[in-house]
Amino acid sequence: MDYGINKILTDYSLTEYREFNPELISIDETVREMCRQNRCGQYGKNYTCPPHTKEIDAWSKEICSFSNGIIFTKAYPKEDSFDIAGIMEGGMAFNKTVVKMRGDLIHIFQDKKVLLLGAGPCAVCKRCACLDDEPCRFPDKAITSAEACGIEVIRLCRDIGVRYNNGEKSVTYIGLILYTGKKEDVIK
Repeated sequence: MDYGINKILTDYSLTEYREFNPELISIDETVREMCRQNRCGQYGKNYTCPPHTKEIDAWSKEICSFSNGIIFTKAYPKEDSFDIAGIMEGGMAFNKTVVKMRGDLIHIFQDKKVLLLGAGPCAVCKRCACLDDEPCRFPDKAITSAEACGIEVIRLCRDIGVRYNNGEKSVTYIGLILYTGKKEDVIK
């Protein structure tokens, strides 16, 4: 059975998704600075978050090696700007979606080079092995956030016309799929 990327993305009831050229990605150290300031509370608590993830120069080099990109968003409801529980619940749901999506994408991309980036800390394990000074349990499944790579996600959204704000009663999470190869091999 032939499943193309469009079918997979549609099956996840995403708010929006769009193809883009990865050359439009802007990487900035100030994004990583927000990680160092521990704005999300995960600094040093996850292998896919700083300081455990690759340095920004290594991420920049890897990201520049991809020829195609797909950005995807999903909006989750929240009561208001102070609904921290709703915001956190949406983030956890998004990360679970990204983890499930990875399994589906493996079949589409097969031997192609692909990088799936989520939002926030990796959610493959309930407790990251880095907290116990153990190696990552699932290095091939771990999902890094676009922000941990230094990607200016909001700028990218603006540049390609993707909504990153879907109203004050929602919170929107953003992920990226970067890949090499011909678009027609995966976009069906």
